[in-house]
Amino acid sequence: MTVEPEVGQVLSLISLAKSEQRFAVPGSNLEVLSVPSRQTHELSTSLWLSVLEGDLIIDLPHGDFRTLKPGDCLSLPAGITVHFEPLEFTVVLVQAGA
Repeated sequence: MTVEPEVGQVLSLISLAKSEQRFAVPGSNLEVLSVPSRQTHELSTSLWLSVLEGDLIIDLPHGDFRTLKPGDCLSLPAGITVHFEPLEFTVVLVQAGA
């Protein structure tokens, strides 16, 4: 008797982020976050993120910044403080310790 591997269910990450502010993606070390308004994050570990929906300005130390649109990704080092400034309701996929 051959056992077929089980295939997971389809998840709509954007819909999940709209219903919950933070959602852990099953079977991975990824999370989906909604960014409805300005947020400050002190990064104790490195962070990789990708914008799924919306536009996001990331204010970095020393007056630097990055603007991300859907499909863009960015890696941030540990030990800095960043500010996420969404231009509209924004959904990001993140991996801490990347």
